[in-house]
Amino acid sequence: MYGLEAISQNNGWAISIVGVFIVFTGLLSLSLIIRLFPKLIEIIEGDKKTEPSPSKELKKEIEEQKISLEIDKNIKEVVRQYRYLISWMGEPFSLPRLVDLADKRGLVRPYSTINKLIQAKVIQPDGKGLFLWHAN
Repeated sequence: MYGLEAISQNNGWAISIVGVFIVFTGLLSLSLIIRLFPKLIEIIEGDKKTEPSPSKELKKEIEEQKISLEIDKNIKEVVRQYRYLISWMGEPFSLPRLVDLADKRGLVRPYSTINKLIQAKVIQPDGKGLFLWHAN
């Protein structure tokens, strides 16, 4: 008996499928070992880097602090810009409308800036749901 009949008679198909499975499993294991090899060496030898790279959250926080410092440095300009918007809107004014106008004018981070102005008591509530400007 020769050919495909001999292969079928002696479980050749099952043996070939098992062989293919073993080869692919071996290749997969080898690729994982090669991928993890640099990390294993780094763990064994220790991390030689001076500092780890900052995470995305830390980078975002640093950027926010830079913007905040920029706002604080330019506080006179910020106050001037918001005073102009408020004089254009009229007093008492609505905070959502002020935020909307500041955003349309391209002012940097209007929510944060208006919050700082409220904390500095430059913008104060009038007790009726609106706000008044109290800066000289």
